[in-house]
Amino acid sequence: MAIVLAGAGALRAQDASRQKLELPKPTPLVISKSLPENGTLVMEVNVGEVRVIRGDGQTIRLTIQPQGFYDDVTVQSWIRQFEVAGDRASIDLKLPKENDNHRGASVIVSLPAQTDLKIEMGVGDLSIKGIEGNKELHLGIGDLTVGVTDRTKYNEIRTGTKLGDAEDAVSHQHSDGFFPKTQHTSLEGIYKLHATVGIGDVNVVQD
Repeated sequence: MAIVLAGAGALRAQDASRQKLELPKPTPLVISKSLPENGTLVMEVNVGEVRVIRGDGQTIRLTIQPQGFYDDVTVQSWIRQFEVAGDRASIDLKLPKENDNHRGASVIVSLPAQTDLKIEMGVGDLSIKGIEGNKELHLGIGDLTVGVTDRTKYNEIRTGTKLGDAEDAVSHQHSDGFFPKTQHTSLEGIYKLHATVGIGDVNVVQD
C-alpha cells in the first residue's frame, strides 16, 4: 500500500511540474516593414536586452517580448518611433526598467544581411549577429557583443570601454583595466566598425 501511495505522490509531483512549465507567457509584439538591402538602421533604446540579427529578404522586423504581463496599449507605447523612409529605418524605444513592480522587456530586430547600423543604448545587453555593414555602436552600461562574418570586409575595427574588457577576437587583440581599447586597420574592406561601452565589456567575435 505504501508503494502505491508513493507512486501516486510521484505522479502528482510530475503533474504539478508540468503545470509550472506550461504557465502562459506574455504575448510578444511583432511589427514588420519593408527595408531594402544596403540600407541603414538608426536605433535608440534606453534599457533592456537587444539582439540585432540577420532576417529573411528585404524586411525589418521588430519583436518586443515583455517579461511581464502588460496590455497591448502599454506595449505599443514603448515604441516612440518605428519608421522607414526609403532605405533608412528609425527606431526609438522607451522600455520599462525592471524593479519590484515592473518587469522589463527583450527586443529582437531582424534585418537584411547588408545593413549599416547606428545604435545608441543606455543600460543592458546589446548583441549584433549576421549583419554586414558599417557599425557605430555605443552602450552606456552593460555588455556589447558584435559578430563579424568576414574580417576582410572591414578597413577598421575599433573597440573601447572606460572600465571593463575590450576584446577583438577576430583581430586577436585584448585589453582590460581602465580605458582599454583595441584597434585594427587594414587597406582591405569598405566598412568601419566602432563599438564602445561606458562601463562593461565589449567583444568582437567571429560569426
